[in-house]
Amino acid sequence: MRFIGVVIILLCMGFDANAQLSKVENEISDDFKQLIQADNDSLKFAICKKIEDSFQRVLLQKESFDYSFSKLNRMGKITSPDLTFRIYNWNCVLSNGSYRYFGLLQYKEKSKIKVKLLSDKTDADMFSRYQPENWSGALYYQIIPFKSKGGASYLLLGWDGNNVSTNKKVVEVLSFEKTGIKFGKPVISWRGKQLNRVVFEYAKQARMSINYQEKEKRLVFDHLSPSKPQYRNQFEYYGPDFTHDALQLKKGIWVLQEDVDVRNK
Repeated sequence: MRFIGVVIILLCMGFDANAQLSKVENEISDDFKQLIQADNDSLKFAICKKIEDSFQRVLLQKESFDYSFSKLNRMGKITSPDLTFRIYNWNCVLSNGSYRYFGLLQYKEKSKIKVKLLSDKTDADMFSRYQPENWSGALYYQIIPFKSKGGASYLLLGWDGNNVSTNKKVVEVLSFEKTGIKFGKPVISWRGKQLNRVVFEYAKQARMSINYQEKEKRLVFDHLSPSKPQYRNQFEYYGPDFTHDALQLKKGIWVLQEDVDVRNK
């Protein structure tokens, strides 16, 4: 009887936790509806700050790690394949057509759940490392674990609406190290240079694909070129040219391979 009583108490605690999570989820869902209707940047930032604060508090609850937050359909939610962390993020389109990103990284550390706020405060370049407090924002849609020296490492594939003329896609490197969480581990070998991430910029009307081939351990992506030679480095004229390149994983380093054959053999 004593055992049954303990089980009933635990079940009630679980139901109570889920009820609290559902309540906060509904409140944040309403905040996102207000964000869509907001007609100025100051109001948009205030609503996003409210979402950040509410969500950061709820993600510290242990039960939140396995909660789906399915009602938050205007927020990106992605879990690492090894189930050690989750990233939640969303974007806000400003009056000048640029994008600001917001995010939270929830992760397991031993028996505890921890949360890092991702603050979009810098433009991504390919030669810098960033901490969560100085993050280069994007919407992440795929996490790829890989083995590398210095701790657990992951590729993050992301999209950035950038501005009225161009979009960007990002191959980011996230690592959990003794000194903390870092974005931009220098494990990408690109034409004789060691990169911290790859940033592709291309015309707003173009579509660029990046696909991970798990069996071959490589990322295959469209090669981008200007529509005319005179538009070199004017990225609003860039798009796929029907050739493909790849990043091949070799001993913990992602090595560029150019003009790869992607046909089925």
